[in-house]
Amino acid sequence: AWAALQANRKERDAKNSRHSQAGEKLLHSDIALGQEQVPLPCVNAVDSEPYPDDYKYIPENCVTSPMNIDRNITHLQYCVCKEDCSASICMCGQLSLRCWYDKGGRLLPEFCREEPPLIFECNHACSCWRTCKNRVVQNGLRTRLQLFRTSKKGWGVRALQDIPQGTFICEYVGEIISEAEAEMRQNDAYLFSLDDKPQDLYCIDARFYGNISRFLNHMCEPNLFACRVFTTHQDLRFPHIAFFASENIKAGEELGFNYGDHFWEVKSKTFSCECGSSKCKYSSVAMASLQADSTPEDQQQPSGSYTA
Repeated sequence: AWAALQANRKERDAKNSRHSQAGEKLLHSDIALGQEQVPLPCVNAVDSEPYPDDYKYIPENCVTSPMNIDRNITHLQYCVCKEDCSASICMCGQLSLRCWYDKGGRLLPEFCREEPPLIFECNHACSCWRTCKNRVVQNGLRTRLQLFRTSKKGWGVRALQDIPQGTFICEYVGEIISEAEAEMRQNDAYLFSLDDKPQDLYCIDARFYGNISRFLNHMCEPNLFACRVFTTHQDLRFPHIAFFASENIKAGEELGFNYGDHFWEVKSKTFSCECGSSKCKYSSVAMASLQADSTPEDQQQPSGSYTA
């Protein structure tokens, strides 16, 4: 039995390294330590930096202080569908304007990526099967990804398989904290606002607790976009932040999303964008122009959190 387990592990590691570039060293076979449905290897062909272990990998959001998230099952709106939850009678679909997933679990082409609607997936109060197609984000990370060392941006994430447009990639996972707590923390590099209003009440901090999404880099021409999704509860203050593919992605390509203007208005004082795009908006030259056009109030904003 032990020999069989070792053989399976070697075969898995070989698959994980299949898309590695020449000279890359496998630093870890799975940074998630088996907590995800697929292993997440870490490689480095750039320098001698070891795999990052200055945080705790978690597959789901956590709290370190009371948040009072409304998880009361009697407060959930739910569907009574017996078969196809794409039908117009599905309550969860109506809450989302429609059921946005196709039979393969990918977002429909007409889904608005620029201003994505809230998605309410079917939940444990619904009458539908657990295999209902309106359950995607709650099924967790299933796409084969790799953590790798970039030449200019530190760590990054790339695909180990071809990814069709609309595919769910991963959730932005971390510690749910209040805006007041976020203001007191010195390192705001991993903050993601849970709302896009001027005064955000809560955010996710992936500094100390997080998953592979904490390593996603900024791209001025991103291949991912974020959407707010509700699964086990419908407390509008605490959505899940889910990343979906905005285009077809080839195996080996780096994954990234747009951190937003507010992030760069704050962070451009210490570094500039290295995405390499011909349409880069946040290079040192572009940011000098953006800073000149910003108001004093904009420049006084204290937190450089991501926004969806």
